[in-house]
Amino acid sequence: MSWDIFGHDQVVNILRNHILQDEVRHAYLFVGIPGTGRRTIALQFAQALNCSEPPAPGEFCGKCRNCRQIAAQQHPDLIVTETETAGTILKIDEIRDLQHTLSLAPYESRWRIGLLLRFDEANQNAQNALLKILEEPPENVKLLLTADSENSLLPTITSRCEVMHLFPANPAQLTSYLTDRYQVESKAAESAAHLSAGRVGFAISLLKEPEKAEQMNRTAAECLEIFSQNTRERFRYASNFKDFKKRTELREVLHVWQSVMRDLLLFSTGGKLTAQSLTFIDLCSESASVAAKYSTEQFRELIRHLNRSLEYLDANVSPQLLLEELLLNFPS
Repeated sequence: MSWDIFGHDQVVNILRNHILQDEVRHAYLFVGIPGTGRRTIALQFAQALNCSEPPAPGEFCGKCRNCRQIAAQQHPDLIVTETETAGTILKIDEIRDLQHTLSLAPYESRWRIGLLLRFDEANQNAQNALLKILEEPPENVKLLLTADSENSLLPTITSRCEVMHLFPANPAQLTSYLTDRYQVESKAAESAAHLSAGRVGFAISLLKEPEKAEQMNRTAAECLEIFSQNTRERFRYASNFKDFKKRTELREVLHVWQSVMRDLLLFSTGGKLTAQSLTFIDLCSESASVAAKYSTEQFRELIRHLNRSLEYLDANVSPQLLLEELLLNFPS
């Protein structure tokens, strides 16, 4: 088995060489947008560190007890720390619990590993608490962090980690990989590659749960329809989010709308455009029709409003009022 993650050969080679040369750092930070494989590559690195029957130095078998339990995130020496729900705040108490657990000797492996997922959701107190572990790491402990961006963490955190950047794959190459690896029709693989914007982990999840892809296309189509609606119709759409519990759902909608605006922006610039550039390849004609009616600057302004709305959504404002304010900025 060993390393099995598409598009990150350079990162895998670095991690493998660190094990081969016995130069494994005490902390690694895997940076990339969600769905690029941050958690997967961190778990595979943990497997390579603690595999009891490695086929070769820097590799892992994927079959021994350690490998299987790490892959399932159920190993006694793998301590996973994350917020219960994406988009919420990781607080200092969770880091103190982690610190206590990491102070214990490994139970049955060489390394006790702390895996901190989406650590950019940690507040400043939590990050400062982790800094104490990074400055004086316990013996036989490795820390693996994931985050969207280095800029979302304290500089003192990133400076004490080996930073590994994970980038989205080319959609055409990802389409070929998905077709061969998962034995699916090329159309389904192509759609997943584009909807995921080259994020291999997200693309795989879309293949496994095709209803997600269908929902993304429906949400994108609704966004395009809004351009032809009047204010009353737009506010009727916003009323679907009057419940505060709809904040997470609205966040997903706005992320889809960001991708729609990107497609519209590409159409509006009038440059050389190919299907490979787009996210919603099944909505090409609809996107082209909307883009022809408005200016590039209008789409840029809408993207700015979208980004601001996502920031406000994290501030616990009413999702319906937030969406109504955003929809007022759509051109008529």
